[in-house]
Amino acid sequence: MTILRFKTPSGAAGLTAREIEVLRLLATGKTNRSIAAELAISEKTVARHVSNIFTKLDLSSRAAATAYAFQHNLTAADT
Repeated sequence: MTILRFKTPSGAAGLTAREIEVLRLLATGKTNRSIAAELAISEKTVARHVSNIFTKLDLSSRAAATAYAFQHNLTAADT
């Protein structure tokens, strides 16, 4: 069995790989509905990921999460 390991970006602050994916899409201005469609998960799951992101990063808005993503270079797909 092969275990894949992904490089965790240095600014990830304890976020899971999926939360980072959601944060990247959130930072592009996508809605929960469009994030859900792109990742093939439910809107409720996206909402939970967004809530976890806000909690883990001590943020209170999508705008703050977007700023965080850009400040910590979490927007590039290859990080």
